[in-house]
Amino acid sequence: MRRKILCSLIIILVIVNFSEAAAQNPKVKNIVELFTRVNPKLSAKTAQNYADIIIQAGEKFKIEPYVIAAIIVHESTVNNKAVSKGGDYGLMQVRYKVHEKAIKQRFPKVKKASDMFDAKTNIFFGCEIFSECYAKTKNVYDALKRYSAGNKKMADKTIATIKELQDKDKDNKNKTATSDNKNVKTKTRKGK
Repeated sequence: MRRKILCSLIIILVIVNFSEAAAQNPKVKNIVELFTRVNPKLSAKTAQNYADIIIQAGEKFKIEPYVIAAIIVHESTVNNKAVSKGGDYGLMQVRYKVHEKAIKQRFPKVKKASDMFDAKTNIFFGCEIFSECYAKTKNVYDALKRYSAGNKKMADKTIATIKELQDKDKDNKNKTATSDNKNVKTKTRKGK
């Protein structure tokens, strides 16, 4: 009995530590803030889950997480149940009919279009499509246009959101540096 309790406590501590580490990642924090602002119905926990998946997909496909987050904002307004008139599904608006064969090869659990509502499947496959677009263009802006079927307005909005997130990172780094400098000065004065 004690062993079960101890194992349960260890598992809880690992989960809490992982969640705290993810929350401390400024990119995750900025993405969560963006998502909950864009879609006020989205819980912070769900936004955190999406941000964690974005970080994983970004690492796998070598895509800046802010690019992925911005695509999600402008493709689906962070609604994992979004469906376009053209048959685009989920957060990254993956066109199921066009990519059905490739999706089923990479994600055997996907049997029908509505399975693309699964956030991880959708984000990972959307990132795979975007990375192919980028490989052909070697340029984020042109890759965004290609990803959105030539929609220049969508690419412009997405670039603006990426820049907003990057500027937020710079502001946070500057605030941290200023705060660190104040702490150093305070310590020096006390040490004299």
